[in-house]
Amino acid sequence: MKILAFDTSNQPLTVSLAEDNQVKRVFSTNEARNHSIQLLPAIQETIAARNWTLTDIDRIIVAQGPGSFTGLRIGITVAKVLADTLKIDLVGVSSLAVLAEQVTTQGLIVPLFNARNENVFAGVYREGNNILADAHQPIANLFNWLQTFDEPIIFLGDTDVFSALITETFGARAHMLTPSESLPDGHGIVSLGIQASPVTSIADFNPQYLRKTQAELNWLAAHPGEDNPENYVFEV
Repeated sequence: MKILAFDTSNQPLTVSLAEDNQVKRVFSTNEARNHSIQLLPAIQETIAARNWTLTDIDRIIVAQGPGSFTGLRIGITVAKVLADTLKIDLVGVSSLAVLAEQVTTQGLIVPLFNARNENVFAGVYREGNNILADAHQPIANLFNWLQTFDEPIIFLGDTDVFSALITETFGARAHMLTPSESLPDGHGIVSLGIQASPVTSIADFNPQYLRKTQAELNWLAAHPGEDNPENYVFEV
């Protein structure tokens, strides 16, 4: 099975090619550029470097979120178009799980993204299992939950923003990977995507934002008592 996997969920862009569970080529960049400009050329370049064509691909794997709303929309849209056009499998995986998959150290693995205002997108993993579901939450809530354990904790992702607070709260029990050490390596997404089942409906496949978009919040503000933000799509 030939696989094309890509992650546009945050500033880094990663494109991987794999055959079965063997990663054959990885394109990665951390340049602060629009993924709408970068993604398709990166896919074309990576496939051409292996002398493959798009029609060789059997499965598309894409980071489904959480992360940048714009980055996720770009990645999900390209994944859906390719999977539908080529009539091949489409698999979505957690952007946080992708990072956790790269860590082999024993203990609690906590990938996190800065969601601003002392909030984070985060999940907690142990030996490949998601023991605290990915969520958008105050970092204080996450830390309170982690303090009920006495295991070592490995933080990765946007650790620079919270490094002082992590050290103050957990001391020597915490180990932090820097943002550069946390960059997606192109292997984790393939490993997860091979194990996952393809979506049953490409048309209904959507990003996992884990919080409402600004458009949804605006719609709800204009429609008090109607907690059905899906309607905003039709009204906008």
